[in-house]
Amino acid sequence: MPHAPTTHSCVPTPEPRPSLHRLISAPWRVLPDFLLIGAQKSGTTDLDRRISRSPRILPRAAKECRILAGPRPSRSRCRSLQETVFRRAGLRRRLGGRFRAGDACPYYLFHPRTPKIARDLLGPELDLVVLLRDPALRAWSHHRHERRLGVETLDFEDAIEQEPARLAGETQRLLDDADAVSGLHEHFSYLARGRYAEQLERWFEAFGSERILVLFSEDHFEDPEGTSNRVLDWLGIPPNPSDAAPPIANRGDGEAPPPEILHRLRTHFAPQNEQLARLLGRPVPWPDS
Repeated sequence: MPHAPTTHSCVPTPEPRPSLHRLISAPWRVLPDFLLIGAQKSGTTDLDRRISRSPRILPRAAKECRILAGPRPSRSRCRSLQETVFRRAGLRRRLGGRFRAGDACPYYLFHPRTPKIARDLLGPELDLVVLLRDPALRAWSHHRHERRLGVETLDFEDAIEQEPARLAGETQRLLDDADAVSGLHEHFSYLARGRYAEQLERWFEAFGSERILVLFSEDHFEDPEGTSNRVLDWLGIPPNPSDAAPPIANRGDGEAPPPEILHRLRTHFAPQNEQLARLLGRPVPWPDS
């Protein structure tokens, strides 16, 4: 007998709350000029941590600002979690060269409103970085993450079976209502988040493919220092010193899906991966069976 869709404890992840001082001083703070937008469970936290070691990446007040995927986004709220323009000016006088301010949120790639919001608030010259993982392994890791959080109560196969019912109408609701949020869309989108081509197409339409650097998680896991320095180079920033490179963080959760589930997932995602390869103009590094 199929399980009913489960919504217990399924609430959207809250945005960080800037201090009153930061809100008041927002007009004198910088806007982000690049975003690390996803995908979830693909190594984005580790990549963000590595590029943030650069003294030319300005610090921000929260690991994931999330403002562009929440209700009532504004330029002032985007500024409130960033560094001041005075600090940036002081660094430029002392060190010279370029400094960048960024935000990282793996939900941005998947959220249907965020590309337009990002363009409207941050401008068409925004630079974007995307890290994509084998969608079969990403879906499995995503489910394990939600189970650890206590959000997901179903086992993997039941959760996949219930995903269409859980997500029914949620994307359109987010598009229709500028203040809408959806824990269902955020937490229970195991297969939907692996349809990378349709998500990237929204960002390509908003910014053009030339402003978006698309990387694969497998390359990052193999050479994290090389990947992070490639991102810094793309942002116009010198590479980090190799002698201070930290060990990789969050490289999967230590348990692979059973072979029969992995086979079904890869078969499911094969057409989407082909679509992604056509969109990018290069092959993807993931098996299709």
